[in-house]
Amino acid sequence: MTHDTDCHAWRLMLNFRQAAQPLPMKPPRHGIFRVAALLLAMVLGIYCLWMVLAELYQPGVDRLPTDPQSAAIAAGHRNDANSAAWIGFVRGDLWAQSAYTYADLLWNNSGKGGSESTSGLDQAREQLDWTVRDAPHEAGAWLLLAGLALRYHWPNPDPAEALRMSYYTGPSGLPLLPLRLRVASQLAARDAELEQLARRDLSVLIAHQQTAAVLQAYQEATPTGKEFIERAVGDIEPNLVESLRHGQ
Repeated sequence: MTHDTDCHAWRLMLNFRQAAQPLPMKPPRHGIFRVAALLLAMVLGIYCLWMVLAELYQPGVDRLPTDPQSAAIAAGHRNDANSAAWIGFVRGDLWAQSAYTYADLLWNNSGKGGSESTSGLDQAREQLDWTVRDAPHEAGAWLLLAGLALRYHWPNPDPAEALRMSYYTGPSGLPLLPLRLRVASQLAARDAELEQLARRDLSVLIAHQQTAAVLQAYQEATPTGKEFIERAVGDIEPNLVESLRHGQ
């Protein structure tokens, strides 16, 4: 009798211990994994579609036009460039390409200061604001901003400061040098640093035998700008000074 009672007590104790043990965790269901994989695939698909759409509209204006002819060609791609920029939205390179299609405003005399060019100037300013915010390394954008601010007398930004940023972000960009020298020579005043930077551009242009670009900048310069170019060229290539003065 005692033996049976003891056995029954042990059974009760074992059953109690087993009931007190935590239940094993169930493995994750395959359905959760499938949902997660589907969501990831949807995100990747949307991202790829976003990239492809932006590339379809991308006009390929990947640098700032520095002469009226190339600026006019770039202006013909303005609608596509604007569409690509708005689709890409956070892509600073697309905003820069859109801004470059407004470079013709640097040479547009017919609408200068009139109501006809107001809309284009507002759009150019908007594209440039997006560019310098999302792609502050774009030297061409800073140069275009400096040129338009100087030409159309924008109160902000200071053309000299925008030009300075162009030097900082693209000191060795040879295609930008002719236009950058043109803008620098039209500034009402320059500090010592800007003159040193402009002098370097002059020496590079002369070294690459681009004297035509130097002559054009000299012809369009302010009186102060002409004096600066004469001094700088006199230190670099004295024989070129007389050619500048005679327009040759």
